[in-house]
Amino acid sequence: MSNVWSIRSFLNTDTPSLAHIWSDHHSAFGSPSRCNASLWDQCILSKAYFAPDHLLLAIDSQGEAHGLIHFGAALDEAGKNLSDDTGMVHRMCVRPHIEDDEIAKLLLQHACERLQAAGLKRCLAVGALESSSFYLGIAEGDNRMGVSAADQRLQNWLISGRFQPSIPTECWEVSLDSFRPPMDRMQISIRRACTISRVLDDYQSNWWISTVLGHCDQVRFSLVSRRPDRTEMEVMLWYPDATIRGVDSATARLKLPSIPDDEENRERLIHLIAESLRQLQTERKRAVRVVASVQNPACTRLLQRLNFRTTDHGMIYVRDFTDGAADDDQAIATPST
Repeated sequence: MSNVWSIRSFLNTDTPSLAHIWSDHHSAFGSPSRCNASLWDQCILSKAYFAPDHLLLAIDSQGEAHGLIHFGAALDEAGKNLSDDTGMVHRMCVRPHIEDDEIAKLLLQHACERLQAAGLKRCLAVGALESSSFYLGIAEGDNRMGVSAADQRLQNWLISGRFQPSIPTECWEVSLDSFRPPMDRMQISIRRACTISRVLDDYQSNWWISTVLGHCDQVRFSLVSRRPDRTEMEVMLWYPDATIRGVDSATARLKLPSIPDDEENRERLIHLIAESLRQLQTERKRAVRVVASVQNPACTRLLQRLNFRTTDHGMIYVRDFTDGAADDDQAIATPST
C-alpha cells in the first residue's frame, strides 16, 4: 500500500534523522561516506548562509524521515558571493525504499519550485566544482564532483527531474608517502631562481575563508622570484580541522588556479605545487586531492605530471528554468514547517 508522504522544512531536532538518511543512501551504492549529527551541526547547519527552509525532509505517515534535499544559491564565479541567477541542489539522499523514486520526485519538485520562485534561472546538481558551498571535506570529491558515477539512483532521479548531464568530472589524488617532485633541467632552473613561502590563512580576509571553509584550516603557498623579489603565483590548500570528529584531516584539498598557457609559467606552477606537497609531507599529511573537469586537458596533463591518479568519476547536472517547458506535474503546495 502506498504511503502518504509529506514534505517539510528542517527542524533543530532532525540531525539524527539526517545522519541516518545519509548513511543509508551512501551505503546503497557502496560508499563509506558518513555525515554524523555532530558534522551536520559543526560543518553545515552552522554556516552563516544556511536557511532551514532550504533543507527539506520527506516524512511518512508514521512521522519518520526517509529522504532529504538541500538546495539554495550556488556560489558565483569568484567563489565569494552567492549567485543571483544560479541555484544548486547541494545534496539529495533517500533511503532505499519501495517508494524511493516517488520520494525523490517529490523532493526535487519542491526544491525546483522554490528556486524558480526565487528568480533563479538554472540549477546545478549535486555540488559543482568551485560553486559548491556545503559538504566540503565530507562528501565524495568534497561535493565538487557532482554525482558519483556509482550513485545510479541519484543519476536516474535527476534525469527524471529534467536535469541534463553537463560537465564530466574526475577526482584526483596523490599519496604523499611516495611523492617525489618532477625533476628536469627546467625544474632545476626554477628552483634556483625562486623560493616558496607559506602563509597560514587564519586571518579570515574574505567571505570565502570565513564561511565556506570556516570548519577547515587553509594554507597558501607562494612562488617568489629572487630577482626581482616578487610573488609570481599562489596556490591554496585546505583540510578539515583535526579537532572535528568524523572527517579526514590527513587529506588536504588543492584549489587549482588557472593553468598558464605558456610552458615556462606552467613549469613554475608545477614547481610551486610540488614544493607545497613536499611541505605537507613534513606535516604528516597522507594525501592531496583535487577535483577537475574532464573537459580541461591542460589540468589533466599537469596533474599527471605530478603523479596524481584518478580515484572517482562524476557528472555535474544542470536544469534550465528558462527553456519554456511547462511542468508535467501539477503545482506543489508549499510544505508545512
